Amino acid sequence: MKKIKADKLFEKLFYEPIQGIITIILFVVFSMMPMQIASWVGGKIALILSPILPQNKRALQNLKLIFPYYNDIKIKEILREAVENLGRNAGEYPHLGKFSDRIEIHGLDNIHKKDEPFIFVAAHLANWELTPFPGIILNRPVMRVYRKLNAPISEWLLRKRPSPLPGAVIPKGREGALKMLSTLRSGGVVLLLSDQRLNTGIKINFMGHPANTLTSPALMALKFGCPIYPLQIVRKKGCQFKIIIHKKIKINKQESTDRLTIKVMQEINDIISNWIYENPGQWFWHHRRWKI
Repeated sequence: MKKIKADKLFEKLFYEPIQGIITIILFVVFSMMPMQIASWVGGKIALILSPILPQNKRALQNLKLIFPYYNDIKIKEILREAVENLGRNAGEYPHLGKFSDRIEIHGLDNIHKKDEPFIFVAAHLANWELTPFPGIILNRPVMRVYRKLNAPISEWLLRKRPSPLPGAVIPKGREGALKMLSTLRSGGVVLLLSDQRLNTGIKINFMGHPANTLTSPALMALKFGCPIYPLQIVRKKGCQFKIIIHKKIKINKQESTDRLTIKVMQEINDIISNWIYENPGQWFWHHRRWKI
């Protein structure tokens, strides 16, 4: 217990402030570079720094858990791609408002009523910061919920500044839940990254292993009778992306709410799992998705 407290104290007093200072420096440097160069440099910096970061060990553990039949060479290849993708995301962050001609949108026709409230469910794939982009094409701001960053300086720099993509950006928790409800009640669009690790939620199979899963997409869809559209993002090459809006998730309202919630969230987990299997080097393997 004392060791855990000491580790947390070290993180608060030293690691998080240093992380925040590095975030400011990189943000300023990347913002001065052309987007493509910033993306490339970010990827290379991440590859250099990743071996000394504790999150790298966690990512390796996650990869070995999900792909026990892969050899070490294949595991390290996926990890390398994932690390470079994260670094590219960092380099691209100051330029998020400049991607209009670099994103292909597929599946807009799957949204049958573009003026009704609906929910996008996405994942930490490719550059997930771009997932609200379809809102520009639809001319509808996309409200999204995010997990607060541990380092206060990083949180202030990356989350308190106005987003270049239209729509409110609200931290997870009571404030986020209330904002989601009011957005859907007023006919708006909500986006949720549904692969986040939670301390709460319900345990549902995710890539072959039980994981705490948020239930808000299913509960809100049932409450407001609005559709859920899975939204997939793929990094094609460099700073080129493809966003796919898939067909809405079918909900049989004749079943009980509890049963439906589990069924809908399992389907969402299965869909996201398939996206990750398709592009494992573009997912965020570094977070604690499973308890290992």
